[in-house]
Amino acid sequence: MSTAAERDAIATLAEKAWPYFRDNQVKWRNKPVTEARLALAISQLLAHMRAKQPDLATMTGITAYREEDGIHLTIELGTLPLD
Repeated sequence: MSTAAERDAIATLAEKAWPYFRDNQVKWRNKPVTEARLALAISQLLAHMRAKQPDLATMTGITAYREEDGIHLTIELGTLPLD
């Protein structure tokens, strides 16, 4: 994937996932998660996964994991009530 295409994909993912972070008032280092911070976090998680070759990396609301076909990202969209 080209750098421009990857940036576009990250921006699109951040745009679609950001409402969860906003609605649930998720904070990273005591600062609210903005769409721009989310895009940067996704980019940094991917860079970490490529450079360090871990099997898994997480942040609040985001998980990156490695499988045979590449790196996958999951965005937590909410929690289920236990009652």
